[in-house]
Amino acid sequence: MSLWTAPLLVVSDIHLNHVEDNRSQLLLHLLEGASRSEVEYLVLMGDIFDFCLGSHPYFQRKFDSIGKALEKVVQSGTQVIYLEGNHEFKLASLPWKGVQIISEGTHVIHLKSGETIQMAHGDLIYSHNMYRAFRRLVKSPLVTGVARLLPGAWMDNLATKGSEVSRAQDQYRQIEHEKILGAVDAWLEAGPGDFGIFGHFHVPYAEPRRDRKKGGLFSVECWDRPNVLAFKDGRFHRYYFDSKAADAETWQPAEPLVRKLLPGE
Repeated sequence: MSLWTAPLLVVSDIHLNHVEDNRSQLLLHLLEGASRSEVEYLVLMGDIFDFCLGSHPYFQRKFDSIGKALEKVVQSGTQVIYLEGNHEFKLASLPWKGVQIISEGTHVIHLKSGETIQMAHGDLIYSHNMYRAFRRLVKSPLVTGVARLLPGAWMDNLATKGSEVSRAQDQYRQIEHEKILGAVDAWLEAGPGDFGIFGHFHVPYAEPRRDRKKGGLFSVECWDRPNVLAFKDGRFHRYYFDSKAADAETWQPAEPLVRKLLPGE
């Protein structure tokens, strides 16, 4: 099965720190393939970078190779859509020609095969009020404006250490599958999508819709194991690649994680 004939490819939560590391090289490998493909849409679902202030010259220089690779995909005829994540700020200020930056909220696309896909990073679909208030503050023009005046390398180092501390607590956090999926159900039912795609939670959901309509809820895995969520032949698949070698690539159907275990499913 060829990844390059899928109409929709989605990646999320890669959390890149350095453009020389393995994750960055695998992403560049993916983008090079996408630039020679028949893909209609390449969607970056947010938190591709562990931290990025797009209005700061330091980060524009740091991630220039990623931007150039995305521009090459755009030039090939593929629509590239980037939904800003909670680790990313002012991405619309990046000088990446043709890349559609969605700073907040839900974005909807229509595939040539007829499916309607709505998508969001996910943190605003299900989150607590304190988180939302903090998010508004750190993404505000005042805070991002002040941050642009700070030394980029210092800010980058500080943000990286903060992310490491936060991730160290992940093993102690309880994932509330029912509450997350309930919120995603409500979000999808309120919109026009057949399918809803989201990231942020680092959990590979692939669940039927609560209202039993055509479509489903799909989340994109983080890059603890590099992967792509691909829509092909009417369904979603997960494509894993642990190196650039073709024999290291595997396809798996996106199967239900939670709702297959619920009574009546």
